[in-house]
Amino acid sequence: MNTRCLWASLIVCASLVLPSVVAAATVQPSGFLQDYHRLNHVGGVPLEQVWIHPEFDVREYRSVYVAPVQIDPWAYRRHGESDREAARQIGAAFQATVEQRLRDAQIFPFVSSDPYFAAARHQALRLEVRITEVNSGHAGVRSFIGFGAGATEFQIEGKVIDQKTCRTLVEFADRRKHPGGALFVGREASDNAAYLMGIDAKMMLDGVVKLFIYLREEGPPHRQR
Repeated sequence: MNTRCLWASLIVCASLVLPSVVAAATVQPSGFLQDYHRLNHVGGVPLEQVWIHPEFDVREYRSVYVAPVQIDPWAYRRHGESDREAARQIGAAFQATVEQRLRDAQIFPFVSSDPYFAAARHQALRLEVRITEVNSGHAGVRSFIGFGAGATEFQIEGKVIDQKTCRTLVEFADRRKHPGGALFVGREASDNAAYLMGIDAKMMLDGVVKLFIYLREEGPPHRQR
C-alpha cells in the first residue's frame, strides 16, 4: 500500500477508536538518547518523557531538517521481518507527515526532509526519530482474551539537534501498548498489528508536533519560572 494512503487511513481510523483502549507504557531505554534520567513529563505535551535544554529558544531558528526515521535492529527482535516491514512503513509515513504538520504549524520559514537542509548551518535544527520497539504481539490472544493480553508495543525516541554546533537541545521518548480487542475496534482491526501500532504512532506524532508548538509559545524553560 502507498505510504501516504496508509497514513491517511490511519489518521481517519484513529479518530474513530476509543482513546481508552490505548495504554501508555514505561519507556525502555535503548541507548539512543544521551541521558534518560533527565527526562520528565512536560505539561501540555502529550509525550511520556521530554527534556528541553533550559536556554533553548526555538524562535531563534529558521529551519528544521526532518531526518529519515531510523529503526533500531533490536526493535523487531520478537517477530523479525514482519515487524521490521511494519516499522519501515510507519517510519516513512511518520517522517512525511511530521514534515507537513510542522510546515502547517508555521514555526519555521523552512521545514524539509531534503538532504540539502542536513548541512551544518546557522539557525538550523535537525529532528531525529528512532523506532526502538516494534512488537506486533499476538492477534489471537488480543481478540479472544483481551484485557491487554497479546497487546502490540511501539516505542520511539527522538532528539532535536543544533545543526551548527551539534548540541542536543531536546530529547523525548514515548512507549505505548495497544490491547486491540474485538469489542472496541472490531475483529479485523484487532488482528491487524500494523494498524494498531499505526494508531499509537499517530498519537506520538501529534506529541512531537505539539512539543514544537509548546516551545514556540512558552519559550526557553529558564524564562518560564
